[in-house]
Amino acid sequence: MSVAQKWGFGMAPVKPPVQQRRTAAVASLLSFFASDLAPRGRLEELQEQLAEVKGLFSRAHRQDQWDWFTVWRALGRPGRRRAQECAQSLGLLRRALGAGEAGAARDAADRLAAAGGPASLRAFLAGPQPLTEGLGYLYVLSTRESPRLLKIGYTERAVEERVAEINAATGVVIPYGVRAVWTVRNARRVESKVHRLLAVWRVRPDREFFDMDYRDAHRLISDHLRSERAEQ
Repeated sequence: MSVAQKWGFGMAPVKPPVQQRRTAAVASLLSFFASDLAPRGRLEELQEQLAEVKGLFSRAHRQDQWDWFTVWRALGRPGRRRAQECAQSLGLLRRALGAGEAGAARDAADRLAAAGGPASLRAFLAGPQPLTEGLGYLYVLSTRESPRLLKIGYTERAVEERVAEINAATGVVIPYGVRAVWTVRNARRVESKVHRLLAVWRVRPDREFFDMDYRDAHRLISDHLRSERAEQ
C-alpha cells in the first residue's frame, strides 16, 4: 500500500491559481467595505467575489471539504458559529446588492462586521495569526482508511502543530486529518467532559481513541458544547 499524500482530510494545500483568486476576492471586498459599500466596477464581478468569500466561511463552518482546515486557519481560526454568521451575512449582502436594496445591504454589512468578518478577511491577507490567549481547541482526527477510529483530544497550541506531532510519531503510516475543531475555553476540562460523554465508545481508558461514527460524535459533542455554552 502506498500513501500518495502527506496530509490528512481538511489539510489539503490550496493550488496557487485558487489561492490567487481567493486573495483577490478578499482584497476587493475589504476595499468595498472601506468605501462605504460603493461598488468599484461591475456589480456582477462584486457578486462573484462575495460568493467566493462566502464559500471560505462556509468551509470553515461546515468543516466538510478537503481544504477546510487550511481555509479556517487562513481566516484567523474563527469559531464555527462566527464563521456561519459571516457566511450568512455575505449571502444576505449579495442578494441585497442584486436587488438594489441599499438598506438591506447596510444591515448585512453591519451584521458581518459584528461577527468579525472584516477581521477574518484581514487575517487572510496578513498570513497565519497568533492564537488568542485563553482559548484552546477540541479536535476530532481520523485517517481516510479508518474513518470510525476517532482521536478526540484538545490542545492549547495551534491544531496543525499537534497534528504534525501525531503524524510524525513512529508507527503512523496514514496521516491523520482534522475532521472537526471547536474553539473553547478551559479546553482540558472540556475534553474530560467529552471523554466521559463518549465513554461507551472509548477503545481503551488510557487512550483518546473512540470507535464510533463521526456523525454521531460530531452531533453529541456539538450538543454538549451548546448546552454548556462552551464553544466560542
